[in-house]
Amino acid sequence: MTAPAAKNLFICAAGHSGSTLLDLLLGSHSRATSLGEVTQLPKNLALNTSCTCGSPVRACDFWKAVAQSLAKRLNIDMLSHPYALDLGFIDARVVVDVARQTRLYALWRKLVTGMMYASWRYNLPIPTPFANIYIKAMDNNLSLYDAVREVSGCSVIVDSTKHYMKAVGLYRQAPENTRVILLTRDGRGVFYSNLKRGFGQKASLESWLTHYARALPLFEKQLPPSAVMQVRYEDLCCDPASTLERICSFVGLAFEPTMLDFSQHKHHIANGNDMRFLASSEIRCDERWREEMSQEDITYFKRSAWEMNCRLGYSD
Repeated sequence: MTAPAAKNLFICAAGHSGSTLLDLLLGSHSRATSLGEVTQLPKNLALNTSCTCGSPVRACDFWKAVAQSLAKRLNIDMLSHPYALDLGFIDARVVVDVARQTRLYALWRKLVTGMMYASWRYNLPIPTPFANIYIKAMDNNLSLYDAVREVSGCSVIVDSTKHYMKAVGLYRQAPENTRVILLTRDGRGVFYSNLKRGFGQKASLESWLTHYARALPLFEKQLPPSAVMQVRYEDLCCDPASTLERICSFVGLAFEPTMLDFSQHKHHIANGNDMRFLASSEIRCDERWREEMSQEDITYFKRSAWEMNCRLGYSD
């Protein structure tokens, strides 16, 4: 078999859309390694959170070996100085390093990210120092991927950081080696999932709607169709084998049935949904919204987001 067409596979998705599940499945391929939301790796090192392998990330042999490789490549000691490795802006919502992720940091992130978005979508000029911030972060990610390849012996790196700006940034820096999966889920499922967590209607819908409202036009402007594949959460859960076959073909890998038993493979994801710690490989499609969501909430969703849901292919 020839070498894969892609070395870097990026999963772009709104929250609660199945990105951790897809990451685990793809990372169970013999030639792939999943890294989860690896943009947050500096935070995980700073707080010494748990790796999916069960060890604290600083004590994990995998990440220690990656750190040694990066020290040679970039002259950065990421174990002693985690934030010296800039992988992009961190916008943590669950496990937060409050000493780092301050209000000032959030304002700076919004300013730089907003300027880059305007530049990429509307061709607006921005000062070179701002552009260089993004370029440097993407180059650091590519160096990290190469270090992981060296340590793991795998050719394909899976990054499920999810943000559309990183998807475009990686592609612009390494177009020949980067492919993007646009993972979608019926917005009603995401909406209901957030409602169950106690959020109001507006807050439950806003992040999903904003994510795709910004991602789709940016992808149309910056990514050729050959570099992007839409994958539906519902298809992944209901027919995982066929969906993974399609993704593997997109990347340039041969599908391996053992990928389906993802809990039996060792993973080194430092940041992601807690399902990464489950001992079971059972895959269930969560569509409880069809039976449990109130008519009032359904009406609100249709009034606020039906056009986007249809654009993503959900019109039933």
